[in-house]
Amino acid sequence: MPKELAPAVVKEWLGLVSGSFDIKEIWADLGILTPAGRNHLRVILFRFEHDNPPSIVNLGNGKYRKVDNEKKPIDWQAANPDNWVPILLPFDLHVVAKIYPKSIIIVTGGKNDGKTSYLLETLKLNAGTLDMPVDLFNSETGPEQIKERLAPLHFPNPAPFNLYERYDNFADIIEPDHLSIIDYLDFNSELYLVGTEIDRIFRKLTTGVAIIGLQKPPPVKTLFKGQEKLIERDLAYGGAFTAKRAVLYVSLSFHKLKVVYCK
Repeated sequence: MPKELAPAVVKEWLGLVSGSFDIKEIWADLGILTPAGRNHLRVILFRFEHDNPPSIVNLGNGKYRKVDNEKKPIDWQAANPDNWVPILLPFDLHVVAKIYPKSIIIVTGGKNDGKTSYLLETLKLNAGTLDMPVDLFNSETGPEQIKERLAPLHFPNPAPFNLYERYDNFADIIEPDHLSIIDYLDFNSELYLVGTEIDRIFRKLTTGVAIIGLQKPPPVKTLFKGQEKLIERDLAYGGAFTAKRAVLYVSLSFHKLKVVYCK
């Protein structure tokens, strides 16, 4: 066991990391190579975990995270309930859904059910008229096809919005005070991550709003009184986790729009 391995050394290492970490990272950075040294490190981490107050949380399997002691006060008495964002939505959904700053809107649909059309119409209604910058993130097509899709909307040149190619990690790049339209958020087989990414986007927002397109499963075929019926699904892949942060949840299917949630 290296002589320099002391609680103060480990505490200094912890001061250089953020969020979660693996005990193997400490082994590598501090050169802890022997079983005795690694056992001593676990003792030190155990003490940090059970200090009063604790400085780390044991996540299991050799993973830890630093305790987050930040508490951000909310000056709710100075807030103005009339400070809502005058976003316009297709089918006049803005009449029934008051959208406040730091809001998530979910638009889900199956393949060819009109998600992109709904999102582009939302873009048309707000770009150049809303008192905040508008960003469209495209993950489906190249420049030629997106130009063809946008042509019927008759935007001027230069267009009153920003268009970006983006496929994942949207929370890393969205502007917290913009209207961000994401077409669309896709995690392939890692569906459990959809809700996490939506939550990360929500936490990134300040006065802005994010409208997120999601794919939903196809209808389920079932037999009812001897007749085959199609049961439409309301929620996107990822289920209820995709709705946790939404103030408005719109589900599209063939020739039908359903407001699943509206706060």
